[in-house]
Amino acid sequence: MLCCLLALSGCQSLASGIENRLKVPTEPVNFSRTVDLAPPTALRVTATSERQISLAWDPVLVGDVAGYAILRSTSASGPYAPAGRVTSRFQTLFTDPGNEPERLGDGTTLHYRVHPVDSKGAPSRSHAYIAATTDPRPSPPAGLRSYSNLPRMVVLSWEPNASTAIEGYAILRSPTVAGSWERIAYAAGRLNTVYEDPVPGDLRVMYYRMQAVNHFGGQSDMTQPVRAVTKADPLPPIGLRVSGRRLGQAQLVWSPNVESDLRSYEVFRAEQFGGTWIRERRIGAVATPETELTDAQLGCGQRVRYRLQAIDADGLRSAFSRGLEVTGLDLDLKVVRKGQDLELHWDLERASSWPHAVVTLVRRALPDRVLARVDADGPASLQNVPPGNQRLAVTLLDASPGGPQQAISQPAPPCEIEAQIPAIARP
Repeated sequence: MLCCLLALSGCQSLASGIENRLKVPTEPVNFSRTVDLAPPTALRVTATSERQISLAWDPVLVGDVAGYAILRSTSASGPYAPAGRVTSRFQTLFTDPGNEPERLGDGTTLHYRVHPVDSKGAPSRSHAYIAATTDPRPSPPAGLRSYSNLPRMVVLSWEPNASTAIEGYAILRSPTVAGSWERIAYAAGRLNTVYEDPVPGDLRVMYYRMQAVNHFGGQSDMTQPVRAVTKADPLPPIGLRVSGRRLGQAQLVWSPNVESDLRSYEVFRAEQFGGTWIRERRIGAVATPETELTDAQLGCGQRVRYRLQAIDADGLRSAFSRGLEVTGLDLDLKVVRKGQDLELHWDLERASSWPHAVVTLVRRALPDRVLARVDADGPASLQNVPPGNQRLAVTLLDASPGGPQQAISQPAPPCEIEAQIPAIARP
């Protein structure tokens, strides 16, 4: 019984001693004083991701071991500096996080020593050694390709990077393959593999490269450049000409464009003033494949210029076509003496398609006065026109199907003449 009690007392004493040693306050490691302790065995690298290095080893089971000091160097020959410490014989795992925010960096090789430390903070002269390298920089995105011939846009696509540390992709652009390369956008997300780049211009040539970016900001090498071209504007229409004319009208026709996705043509007209073309405005549009338009608002003897633009299905607009200058037909008005009277004559051939005419005295201060309503084959008597310098106008009218007593359709533009009306002595 005594032996058993002594044995039990010895076991309790041993447990109490271990407990006391584990509770000994941790002393700072003092490398000016070293002790002889066995080095750790089986030192190994367990992880190198996230710009950290994790180490593990087997515990040192003999001697006064209160923990381990881990030293780090960028060279195997040193110098070494403290990287961290664990405070238990059995705590044999250590992760070196480096310094925020860069941590240990990408593809960084570091050298480690693990020294046992006694309860008074003295490290062992012997140590375990290992070298480790953090995960490398991201690899460039694979499969970069561009889609060209889009309206003022380039679309890029690529394959997702396999590394889960990738946070997104930097897109770089240059107008030349030689650079310099400007970072224009960032596509967030490892699985985001499409980017649409709005390009301000048509038929613009651009070159693109990409870099994968991890969540520490580390960047891969750039990919090889890819080339892209935005869609070209339609060609300016050609062959604009007048295919027929009528008083107040000009029928325009032109050659069809070669583009397969053309949507319409727009016709513009400018007026001449003092030798300068002014007030250019759109007067009409026709959908493809039509290639003609009639301007029914052309003034009598008016000088105008027509130009065209082609518009494709994406809304891209061509440059203007070459201008076509046109002078509207007039009636070649003449005041003719007929015996004791004066008559107003006009070109009957140009008036032949119009059944009626209205002759008006144009006045500045007072409303215009109708002088006569006659058939378009004229002439019109001027016996009621007061003498002096007068301005006369002839407007041709196109009768409606119901006859001249019904409402009339669109009249021809008025043609005017300045005439000196003499006083006529009548018997």
